Amino acid sequence: MPFKIDTTTLLYIVLVVGGAISLILGALSWARTAALLLPLPTWVPATATLISPITILTLIATRVFFQQSNHETPRNCWWSTVSGILNQIQTIISTVVATVALAYIFPDSILSCNLDQQWQAFFQSKNSHAIRSIQDEFRCCGLRSLHDRARPFKDRNHGDNACELQLGYQRSCFAPWREHQQSTSWMVFAAAVFVFAAKIALIRLSGRRTSWMSRQSASRRPDYQRISHPAAQDEGDTQNDAHGEAQRTFLPQSNTEYRNDWEVD
Repeated sequence: MPFKIDTTTLLYIVLVVGGAISLILGALSWARTAALLLPLPTWVPATATLISPITILTLIATRVFFQQSNHETPRNCWWSTVSGILNQIQTIISTVVATVALAYIFPDSILSCNLDQQWQAFFQSKNSHAIRSIQDEFRCCGLRSLHDRARPFKDRNHGDNACELQLGYQRSCFAPWREHQQSTSWMVFAAAVFVFAAKIALIRLSGRRTSWMSRQSASRRPDYQRISHPAAQDEGDTQNDAHGEAQRTFLPQSNTEYRNDWEVD
């Protein structure tokens, strides 16, 4: 027997799974950017992490507010305008985050340039802790080669091969560092996409709930009946009996003038 799932259940699954995956991917990319000292700006994964719960909570609060308030008041109009502006701002922010994340993946020349500039900034500022952290994480020496600005830095007591001799690492850091930069940027991009998916699912669910509540309200609408006093009802019955014959003369069945003699012999 084939497995069937209705649209509402599917939308709930997209909402929950999309929001959870977006939050997890954003948090992972944020942690990796900070731990691996990637050239990706920290605000990009941080925004990707926070935009997911903020967007979902804003949409839920907006829908709950409008469901509880059915009257058009200045306050409702003001909140409708504000929620619409917030919705557009969140969409723009998510688009910017996704675009910046892709800019740190393609083209390859820009990605290589960003990695080189980040490493050069650490080298010029003599930030040995940052370079040592990258080298220890990937078990490598230098950026593009074993002797390329590796830590320990070259001085009177150390040569270009000090890292190779002291730590025993046999590869440069460019390839693994570049790979983690690409995967982290893809995480940020995926987080923004899953935010869009969860947002669309929540909007669709809100629309379905609104139509369902409207149909339920219409089906429960009471049938109005004219309630008359018993005395007035008895009087009306008496009058109806008095004029019964006169009323029947106006019926088509009682008046031969309006009969249709279409009988076929």
